[in-house]
Amino acid sequence: MLSLPVVQGRFAVGATTFVTPVRPSRVFGSAKRRRNSLSSSHGLEDALRMDEVAFTAYYPADISSSSEKGVNWLLGPTSSSLHGFSIFLGIPSWILWPLVYLFGRFIKIPVYPNAPLLRPSNNHVIDDKANMTKGTKRWPLVLFSHGLGGSRTAYSHFCSRLAASGKVVLAIEHRDGTGHACVTRSWEENGEKKSRPIYYIKEKEVLWDDHSEDKESAPYRLRMDQLTFRRKEIFYMYRTFCDFVKGDSSVEIETIDRNTFDKNSWISSDDGAKGCPINYDEDITLAGHSFGGCTSLSILSTSPPDEHEHIPITKTLILDPWLDPLPTPGPIPLTKANPATNLDEVNSSVESSIGATVVEEEPGWVLFKRNPNLPRMLVLNSETFTLWTEHFARLQEVVKAWEPEGEKIVTLVGSVHTSFSDFPILPLARRKRARILMDIIVQLALSFLDSDLEQATDVPKREMEVRIVGVKPNGKPKRKLVGNLGDIIVL
Repeated sequence: MLSLPVVQGRFAVGATTFVTPVRPSRVFGSAKRRRNSLSSSHGLEDALRMDEVAFTAYYPADISSSSEKGVNWLLGPTSSSLHGFSIFLGIPSWILWPLVYLFGRFIKIPVYPNAPLLRPSNNHVIDDKANMTKGTKRWPLVLFSHGLGGSRTAYSHFCSRLAASGKVVLAIEHRDGTGHACVTRSWEENGEKKSRPIYYIKEKEVLWDDHSEDKESAPYRLRMDQLTFRRKEIFYMYRTFCDFVKGDSSVEIETIDRNTFDKNSWISSDDGAKGCPINYDEDITLAGHSFGGCTSLSILSTSPPDEHEHIPITKTLILDPWLDPLPTPGPIPLTKANPATNLDEVNSSVESSIGATVVEEEPGWVLFKRNPNLPRMLVLNSETFTLWTEHFARLQEVVKAWEPEGEKIVTLVGSVHTSFSDFPILPLARRKRARILMDIIVQLALSFLDSDLEQATDVPKREMEVRIVGVKPNGKPKRKLVGNLGDIIVL
């Protein structure tokens, strides 16, 4: 079996993909797209329609009754993935076909499919202070959002390593046209389920209400609508999962492969939330890569969608975030204020909404200091994104609102944007340097989630230093960070 690297950690890891219907279907924004070439019908369709929410749970598994290990890495059907990657990469499908077929047929994630969730016990050390003080053991919960071209399996190694440390990770499959491909279904009242493929949406393909292409505003206009879509998906996933593990018999949820799973291993016992094996109602971690990092910041700075409660997020782990679709200035605890505004009134209003406190006023703006109730934040950045000067400067301003004392942006020397995903560690593409970087990324992430970043003492640290190594095709200097592979720069 060709597979990703063996998952290291204390616990065996299971993976189960859940789906739940959205009733009625929801349309977001006014973007239209031409029906895909594989469809039997023609014309235009809503670009952002939500019929169903899907997510893969990676979790500590009870393998006492499980024997087979291996979950397909490439999402099926293979023809859909082939078409999606062809669109995303801009490469003819006949060139990609041998590789996509190989990956779809043979490459596996080395975890146990649909295995029962392991029930935590006093023998399982869970670094969760809230659980310890309450005298109960529950697995911490992590919500993960993928980036452009990604999927619920594209970060399987990272998510599995978190699960192997004693966490339940819900990796959502965003069906907003940012993944390379997926298949969604509408759940009809008569019990039928109608399937349709969703492929990566390129901005130039989008048409708006007047059916005219809007090349100037389409990139961010579309991404902003997709952010709204993504936020709704994550809130929907969280609410459905909470209802499921609470034992709510009315919740509609099933596995995507329609195989059976041990439902009882997931749900609460008779003593309510304390009897649930998962800490679903407090101390949630929100995580994401690239556009998923952008999504995380959007959730932290936006009110919950209608009919959804606040998610009790206490930690945010952001991997190489892409910030361009977010409003400027922001997203930070910062509000435009009239110079004559009563600061006490502003403080009261803001404190109730974001938990921040006014500390000083600049001309036309009110700044806020960090409140302990705000989620703690850590950003792990690639070298390439740190050397993106304008973007990195904005990132520093954004993070400062949550972590004003600084030292919460960590750059890994020698890393690139894909270093946080499975792509560099896939069979045939795997390189030793990619494995080294992934190990450090996981170590830093777990140090932040379990205790404190300072616990990662064996990762070499250095000051930021940039050197010129050549000239880019556009004539600008080509720069690199000074240091060895995997050294970290903390800012």
